Formats: sequence, structure tokens, C-alpha cells
Amino acid sequence: MILLDQAGAGADRARFFPPLRTQVPFIEHFWIQETDPTPVRRDWRIIPDLNPYLIFAISRKDSRAHARCVLVGPRSRFADVTMADRLLTCGARLRPGALPSLTRLPASDFTDRSVCVEDVFGARGRVLIERLDGLRCPNRAIRVISGFLSHEWSGNDRRIDHLPLDEFTRVEDMAARTGVSIRTLRSRLASRVGLSPKRVIRIERLYRALVNAQRRAVAWGEIAASSGFADQAHMIRDFHDLLGESPTEWSRRSRLPIRSRQ
Repeated sequence: MILLDQAGAGADRARFFPPLRTQVPFIEHFWIQETDPTPVRRDWRIIPDLNPYLIFAISRKDSRAHARCVLVGPRSRFADVTMADRLLTCGARLRPGALPSLTRLPASDFTDRSVCVEDVFGARGRVLIERLDGLRCPNRAIRVISGFLSHEWSGNDRRIDHLPLDEFTRVEDMAARTGVSIRTLRSRLASRVGLSPKRVIRIERLYRALVNAQRRAVAWGEIAASSGFADQAHMIRDFHDLLGESPTEWSRRSRLPIRSRQ
């Protein structure tokens, strides 16, 4: 979620757009992230995420604009990307479970990977790149991406079995709600979402902590308790494992204190 990446440092330069009614089953929203006039020279840390993305970016390389369009799978832990010389970033945040329907491939094929659209969709992906290449208007790029995704979605058996992944604190409860064994649940989530049930629960719990840290001027210990961690030490361990640093180090990534932002 780009509102939380780099401790929310880019939130004030992001715009969001709802999907069309027919796209709601597989797209959460479209977004445009404007470039900060001050070049970003350090790595931009991306949070773990259950959601896949279709991302179009334009960067300046050797005084020339370079366009790239990629399908990004679910992330099991943080990733560092460079934002230096980035001119434009926009795309679609897809719903967990959408990748198999869009690509006819298991979601696990994309876990922690960023794959060029032409490598996934072949000639159709090359046509998408050709249509996007040269565009400097983000709104037009969003319309092109929207049309492409709608076309790829249309066809036979384009359905997603939605499971409220953010509601669970135990794998056993998730399996019981689904009506399958834990072993079957692991297999289904690996194929449809690209992550294990335990990893899904840990990422959702981390997400709650990051949201609570942004919305409430409270201590980290209280954030740990309200987010579902056993204690603050448990939260710190998950921060290190999933985000690569402590809660305090994470909050310093943004220009403003994490708890001071709305």
C-alpha cells in the first residue's frame, strides 16, 4: 500500500481513483504518485503486501525517458526500490486472488517478483507497452491500463473466491471459515494469493500496526496491543523480519513523525 511505503513519506503526493463497477471484483483502486521535486537518493522501502499490482513507471535514464510496465506479485517482506530520476508512477492495485484469473498462472509464480507485462501477456503486453510509451499524462495512462485489465479479465470463469483475510489471527480459524483442512488451505492460498496462511496473518497484523501508528498519537506498546501482537517485543521482532528495521527506525524514514500524520 503506497500510503504506508517509506513510512508514508509519499502519501501527500498520491491520488486515488475507484475502479469501474465491472472491475470491482478484481481491482481495489487505481493510483497516481507524483514525483517529489527533490530527488530521492536513498532507497524507498516498500512494505509487505498481499495485493498484486500492475505498475507503469517512467524514469530518466541517460537524459532520456525510459518507460516500464510490470506486474508485481504479493510481497512476503519488505523490498527496497530506487526512486531517483523517477518521473511518473501509476497503476492498479489488484485484489488478492486476482492474479490466477488475469494470467492463468498460480499467484505463487509472482511472489516477491516484478515481471514485465510482455513476459506475462505476450503480444498483448507488448501492445500495452506501445500504447503507454510516450504518454506523459498520468490520467491517460490510467485509462489505458484500465482498458487493458478489463479486456484481460473478460472471458471464461473470471471469478475470485473472496476470503476476508484481515479478520483472522489464527490459521485454524481461517481454515474453519473456509471449510477445508489446514493443508488444503495452504495449497489454495499459495495458488490464489501467493503466500502461506501464517504469512498472510503476520502481514495483516503488521499492516494494522502501521495504520494505527499513523492515526493515533500513542506509544508503540499500545499500538502492539491494539494491533494483535502478544506484546511490544513480539511486534519489534515482526518489524525486523518483515520491514528490516525497528518501529523507531521505520518511523524515521518519513520527513514527519509517523504519529503526526493524518
